Amino acid sequence: MNAKINRRDFLRLSALAGTAAITAACQPTAAPTAAPQATEAPQATAAPKATEAPKATEAPKQTGFQGEIEFYAQSYTPTSAQPNPDPKSPKREALTKLAGEWVEMHPGIKVTFFQAPSGVTYTEWIQTQMIAGTGPDVFWIWLGTLNQMADEGKVVPLNDYLELPNKYTPENAAAWKTTFKPSFETTFSPKGQWGGVPMDKVGIGVYCNVDMFKSAGIDLQNELDQDLGMPKDWDSMITWCKKLKEAGYFAFGMDSGYIVDSWWQFTLCDMLFWDLIPKFDVLNYHQNVEMRFQEGYVNQEEVVMQYLCHDWKAFDEPATRTLFEIVKDLTQYMPEGFASEEAGWGGSYELFLNNQLAMYWSGTWQIGAIMQDDRRKFEFSSFQIPALTKATTPLAADPPILPKLGASFGGVSYGINHKCIQKNNVDECVDWLMYITTPQNNEMVVNEVPMMIPAQREAVTLPEIANMNKANLDELHTWDALPLYWFSYKESRYTDTFKRENTLYLLGEEDLDTFMANADAAAKEAVPDTIRAAAIQYAEDGNWDLTQWDCQPSI
Repeated sequence: MNAKINRRDFLRLSALAGTAAITAACQPTAAPTAAPQATEAPQATAAPKATEAPKATEAPKQTGFQGEIEFYAQSYTPTSAQPNPDPKSPKREALTKLAGEWVEMHPGIKVTFFQAPSGVTYTEWIQTQMIAGTGPDVFWIWLGTLNQMADEGKVVPLNDYLELPNKYTPENAAAWKTTFKPSFETTFSPKGQWGGVPMDKVGIGVYCNVDMFKSAGIDLQNELDQDLGMPKDWDSMITWCKKLKEAGYFAFGMDSGYIVDSWWQFTLCDMLFWDLIPKFDVLNYHQNVEMRFQEGYVNQEEVVMQYLCHDWKAFDEPATRTLFEIVKDLTQYMPEGFASEEAGWGGSYELFLNNQLAMYWSGTWQIGAIMQDDRRKFEFSSFQIPALTKATTPLAADPPILPKLGASFGGVSYGINHKCIQKNNVDECVDWLMYITTPQNNEMVVNEVPMMIPAQREAVTLPEIANMNKANLDELHTWDALPLYWFSYKESRYTDTFKRENTLYLLGEEDLDTFMANADAAAKEAVPDTIRAAAIQYAEDGNWDLTQWDCQPSI
């Protein structure tokens, strides 16, 4: 940006252009949470108290904007601001406190907690509001969607603001964007824009029935790597599964939809495809992306180029086949029907709560329910999926590469409605977002009710889910292209076919060769449409430049 253009002029120019066209890693391992007592409601282990909220460094003054900022906080909406709160749900009031403090520092401005309409699909509703120039000033939707909205001119791009320090942490002069957990810096849109900032991260990990482990002769707490919050390696976890199965238990489970989705691929790809990165990582020409986020990472475009220009046999690749063989091997320790539609969402959760399942792979969003459900009569703890080593496959690196599915920005993120440029309150909305995303304030909001991991590097994570926030949190995902999405762009039958074939394979209804052959056939059918949608030579919003490729694909 030209330094001679001030912030408001820049945003007005952005508006004209728009209308024309997601650290606590060093915490000690959490102790198991005891089963709730029958005479009292289970309580969350208290989070370390946040330090006093930071104050502005200058006296309150009259600001340029005077009026109301409407804020849709989604799951962090204060209980007192909800029209019909569930009396049985935990109370939330952290944002009420912070709004009061912030308003006191900004005379003439009022923060109102917006209520999303009921009886409609929120994502469709908010998209309509953006097009119409209505809706709340600051609102929730997933970070990836906010970034896409920035490209579409529906929300204010925050790139320049993110380069500034957070005024509410004067002791830290670093750019605001660097104060979030590391992977945030790679979450930008295809055009290199950030459309929002995160409040939390979704942690992924395995909840464990500690009592069941003990009865199978496994001392979970002592066998976990205390620094990483995970088993020593994949082979150790499989050894646990064998002992639990021999003791008569279902050892491992997860909701059926996740097993054929991207979870396993995201977790295992880095550990299996690492050796291909030097050969594949060659299309680092995107001027809107810092080179440090291009070199060393393999994306979908690089995979498709290898497939078309160098005849890469994607589904004969040993790493591809090994990935699904490893998952298939684990299914022998899962409940029957683990991947069937009949099992549905929540089947493994019910087995876990009813003392029938030893390990339940899910996310931090389940922690509150597990703690409060009076059906649980056992102690529980958690860990992350461990690394693959040579003991499991010769494809594993030595030393091993740790899995990357520690946390992702899939929870609550906030963007600024594009209408705020005309309303002339963008700076004030950004100021509010800076205030609630200081480490202390972010921690206060997120930890008030156990559910997520704070997005700020310095914020403390609740102990019950601390193990989901340890391993490799400061490292980025290096093999970004997952088999499920290799040959899809936005909408494609390839992904649907891949899920169906994967399900049949995991359930033993077809062999691996058939799965791979059918996936390859779906890829060949999908590739022409994918290139037409993704390449700048064919699509106005494309970002693949085919002149950079080793061949000019015939589509």
